[in-house]
Amino acid sequence: MITSTLVMPVIAVSTLATVIFIGLGFLPRPSRPTAIWSAVFALAMIGSYAWLAQDFVYPDQLRALGSALVIAPMSLLWSGIRAYRGLHRQFVPLSIAVLVATPLFLIASTFFGFYGIAFRVVFCANAVLAVLSFLELIRLGPQLRDEALPLMGASAAFVVFAAITTINGVLVAGGTLHPADGLQFLHTITMTGTSVYGVCALVTTLLLTTRADVTAVSTHGSFERTARNRLNRARAANDQWWSLLDVRLDDPDDIRLASTTAALNAVTQKLACDIDSVLPADSDIERINPTCFLVLVPRPQGGVRELVTELLERISASEDERSFPIRVSASIGWAPVSAVGYDYGALVGAASDAAEKAYANGGDRWERVHAASE
Repeated sequence: MITSTLVMPVIAVSTLATVIFIGLGFLPRPSRPTAIWSAVFALAMIGSYAWLAQDFVYPDQLRALGSALVIAPMSLLWSGIRAYRGLHRQFVPLSIAVLVATPLFLIASTFFGFYGIAFRVVFCANAVLAVLSFLELIRLGPQLRDEALPLMGASAAFVVFAAITTINGVLVAGGTLHPADGLQFLHTITMTGTSVYGVCALVTTLLLTTRADVTAVSTHGSFERTARNRLNRARAANDQWWSLLDVRLDDPDDIRLASTTAALNAVTQKLACDIDSVLPADSDIERINPTCFLVLVPRPQGGVRELVTELLERISASEDERSFPIRVSASIGWAPVSAVGYDYGALVGAASDAAEKAYANGGDRWERVHAASE
């Protein structure tokens, strides 16, 4: 029988994780990934209360239900990570099927006397999901590596515990360990692991959720409204002294791999300061993400050429305090209205293509969009 001494910390951690993630993650930033992750924490919390209820009624069935509900949501956690990455195939129906089948399988095993085997099978099967989650977290890239590390570590530990579960089953089958003692040991490490895994999952998912506000492309904010208004007025006045710049830091992933997140943050902060200090005060600046900016500049082409040249020099200027051996540079896409027109969407697309072309040509340069007649 699982003692309340072990159950109460699991209940406390799972309840707090649910409340914290829904309050700080889902409600302020509702999205498909945060909705999926909210369900993960809520199901784990329900499972912990089912563990407590087994001391009062239907001990075998509620123990099976509680065990299933704290382990099976790992499938939803994996789907949530895929949704966060923006993948089309998120396998949510498959995850829900696993979530439904696991409790039914474990509860049924209590009536036929093979719960110990069933529990070990479920535990090892979910180790596969832990590996899949680990791989998805790696694919988030170096810039989100620090945010992903807690859950990556917990997923790796889950695989280790799955191996221990297998060894435990072998010892029980060989008669070295009494079945009741072996099962009690498994439930003890399951509850301990649930608390650790829950905290690590909370930290990673909450950091990824808040980070999404910074990394997501913003195309419908006040900058767009202001830019469209200025461009419409410029069109009415036939004013062609306007250009849209797309400023992008070169190789941010390489900078992160060669240094630390703190060093990358320092580089992106310097990038923002350089843009603010070089570009004129009447420019409109939008921070798309920490490494990319859109700037609407009201200057003739000669003036813009001087500005982008000075900006590139300022960005690539060396600093003694940098702790990584990579030269920082940027690529700039320049889309003047004289070549593209006054449509905001067309300017954004043209500037983006020009920035990508500048980077493909080696970076640390600007690329101007030319009119078809030029």
